[in-house]
Amino acid sequence: MLSDEREPKKTLELSHIPIVLKALGAGVQAALAEHKRLQQSVVVWKDGKVVEVPPEEIPEFPEEEKTPGKG
Repeated sequence: MLSDEREPKKTLELSHIPIVLKALGAGVQAALAEHKRLQQSVVVWKDGKVVEVPPEEIPEFPEEEKTPGKG
């Protein structure tokens, strides 16, 4: 068994939240861009209902927002 010093932390540091949110946002943008490129629709939850969004309605994102780690 590991000593207390070697136990992994089970909490998320508050300072990590912006980094995690930025990474999640970048992942969502990348997935949406890929669906648009492949001409595939996406399905989202909107106003309590499942809604299909066709590829032509998927928004474009500025290039600097697509690249994590820049800016």
